[in-house]
Amino acid sequence: AGRAKFGSRSAPKTEGSVVAESLASAFTSEPINPNLGAKLGLVQSGGGQSTAMSGSNGRGSGGGGSSSNGNGVGGKSYTLPYDTLVFACGVQSSTFGVPGVAEHCKFVKEIEDAREIRRAVGDAFESACAPGVEIEEIKRLLTFVTVGAGPTGVEFTGELMDFIKEISKKFYPRLAPYTRVVLVQSGPDLLPGFDDLLKASAKKSLEKRGVNVEVNARVTAVTATHATIQRKGQEDEELPCGLCVWAGGTRPRPITESVIKQLGPEAAAATEKATRFEKGKIPVDAWLRVVGAPLGTVIAMGDAAFVADAEEPLPQTAQVAAQQGAFVSRLLNREYDLATNDPGPIHPNYRDPLQAVKLRGATKAPPFTFVNLGKLAYVGGGEALSQIELGSQRLLTEAGSVGFLLWRSVYLVKQVAFRNRVLVLFDWMKSQAFGRDTTRF
Repeated sequence: AGRAKFGSRSAPKTEGSVVAESLASAFTSEPINPNLGAKLGLVQSGGGQSTAMSGSNGRGSGGGGSSSNGNGVGGKSYTLPYDTLVFACGVQSSTFGVPGVAEHCKFVKEIEDAREIRRAVGDAFESACAPGVEIEEIKRLLTFVTVGAGPTGVEFTGELMDFIKEISKKFYPRLAPYTRVVLVQSGPDLLPGFDDLLKASAKKSLEKRGVNVEVNARVTAVTATHATIQRKGQEDEELPCGLCVWAGGTRPRPITESVIKQLGPEAAAATEKATRFEKGKIPVDAWLRVVGAPLGTVIAMGDAAFVADAEEPLPQTAQVAAQQGAFVSRLLNREYDLATNDPGPIHPNYRDPLQAVKLRGATKAPPFTFVNLGKLAYVGGGEALSQIELGSQRLLTEAGSVGFLLWRSVYLVKQVAFRNRVLVLFDWMKSQAFGRDTTRF
C-alpha cells in the first residue's frame, strides 16, 4: 500500500479531495510504514481492488485491478473471508451528463488527477511560449476554468492563482498579462454552508487576486479548446480555454451501487426515504451498521454511506469521515457485540481490569454522534476563511491573514504523526524561501 505525498504533505481538506497544494508541489511516493503489521501482529495487508461483497456468508471478492505505479497482485482474483467488513470506498467525480466533461476536463479527486493537472498547467505555459504562437492562441492556452465553487473548487482556484502568479513572474514574465483564471458557480454564492459574510469575503478576495468569478452560471458543454457557459437571461458564451477543471460534484462508485443491490428489503425502504443528497449511498443505522445486511457483519462509513434515521444529512466532508473512522475503531477495539440491537462487550467481565480500561466505563456502545468543529477554506494570497464551531455553537469567524493562520494551525495539528508535522513545516519554509517546485513530470 502507498500513501500519496505531495510537497506540502498535508491531509485532504474539507471535501475529501486531492489536496489543492498538490498542483504546485513535487510528487513523491512514500509507503505506509511496512513494519506496522509485523509489530502489532494483527494486520494483514493486500493490494488490489474490491469487486464484490457477500454479507450473507462473510466473504468479499477482490482483484488485481490497475495501479499507476505497476504494483498489484498479479491481476488474480481472490476471495477473502471476514468477520466484520468496513466499507469506506468514498465517491467519485460526477459529470452530471454534461457533454465533453469526461473527455476534456481534469478532476480533483484522485492522485492521478493531481498529476494530470500539474502536467497540463506546465504544458500550457510551455506551449504558449513557443515561437510563432499567435496572441489569441496564447490567451486561450493560458485561460484556466474551474467549475464548481464549493470548498474544493475555491481552494483549488486560490492555489492555482498563487502558482500561476509565482511562475509567470519568475519564469514567464512575457506571458503574465495573458493569464486568466475563471471560477464558474451555478448558484448565487460561493462556498455553500459558510457564513454569509465569509462567502462575500471569499468572492472579494478571489476577485482581488484577479480571478473572474461567474455566479448563476453553468458550464453546459466542454470541448478540447472551449467551455460553453450559460448565464441566466443571456446567450451562451463559447469561452476559449487551455484547461478546464471540474469540481462540480460527486456520485457513488460502481462497487457501492453493487453492494446496495445485494442488501435486503430494509435497505430499499431506507433508501426510499433518503434525501437527494443521500441517493445512491448505503443506508446504515446509528452504529454505522449496514441496513439490510446481517446485523453487525458490515459497517459503512464516510461519503459512501448515510445514517438512515438521522434528523438531517451529515455533511460530505473529511471531518465526518475522520470522526466515523475513530468511532468504528473504538467499536472494534473494545470488542462490542455488533450483532445485538444494543451493542455491549462480546464477553463481559467487568472485574477484569484490562477490559475495564479498554471499555473506559462504556459498557454499552453509544451511537455515532457527529460534532461539528467548523469549516476552513483557503482562498489564495495568504488568506483563508475560518468558521470555528462546536456543535451548533459558533465560536469564531475570521477571514484574511488571521483566518490563514488558523487554517494552517489546524492543518498542522491534524497531521497523523509528529514526523509529518516536521515535514509539513519544512516544506512550508522551503517553499517560502526558494519558491515552489516547477518540475514537470
